[in-house]
Amino acid sequence: MHDIVNENMASAARVHIAERGKDLRKYVLVTTGGGGPLHGYQVARKLGLKRLVCPPAAGVASALGLLIAPARVDRVATIARAVSDLDWTELEATYANLESEARATINETVPEASEITVRRLADMRYIGQGFELVVNLPEGPYDGTSREVILEKFRAAYRDVFTLNPPTDRIEIVNIRVTVSAPTGMAGAGESDAKGSTDAAVKHVRKVYFPEVKDFVETRVFERSKLPAGITIKGPAVVEEPESTLIVGPEGTLTVEPSGNILVGIAA
Repeated sequence: MHDIVNENMASAARVHIAERGKDLRKYVLVTTGGGGPLHGYQVARKLGLKRLVCPPAAGVASALGLLIAPARVDRVATIARAVSDLDWTELEATYANLESEARATINETVPEASEITVRRLADMRYIGQGFELVVNLPEGPYDGTSREVILEKFRAAYRDVFTLNPPTDRIEIVNIRVTVSAPTGMAGAGESDAKGSTDAAVKHVRKVYFPEVKDFVETRVFERSKLPAGITIKGPAVVEEPESTLIVGPEGTLTVEPSGNILVGIAA
């Protein structure tokens, strides 16, 4: 059952990444959620990956991210107009209004923000298509000379997703967007401050089944909070914490980084 679940997840990754012409083997797998570290090692092996990362408190990563993520405000306006028909003064004024509204909200949310970042984006498409791409645009202000720069931003984004551009410049902007963000100043996940040896972090030893050897193997079970930074452990290993459990196979190695992340090396 465990292997079938792993294969389903690996198959989904193959479809969503490989179909875009990307080489899966160049990626690193980041395992989050309560079950991510439990399945990650075998999923990575199926995909031919060489490394995976298990962040601290992986099982509550979404909640942790909510606490440390920058404050962000998004504003959007619909214009639905061909780029060739744009009134550039009107377009700049609309972007400026959206930015002003978003800045006001950010200033209320994070009044002592040391830095505010503003991004302009647009939902663009070739006229006649039924979907848009969200395209990052350069900073304003915009005028008539901005036309070709904006068009090239869309063409590049389209090529990145679909490889080729159709032989037309009939392009329209459906929506324009502004994103304003500011750091909250909240600390991230705690760094690893555990002291001691590998043996001190061992909770017990038990047999664990690994499909690559088709047998049960004596495996050390570690308490993650007691693993000191910089330590490297050869698999097999099980690393437990309240939020999740990380599995490392017999041919893998794990290293605890100063950030608290566990970096797992996977044999070919």
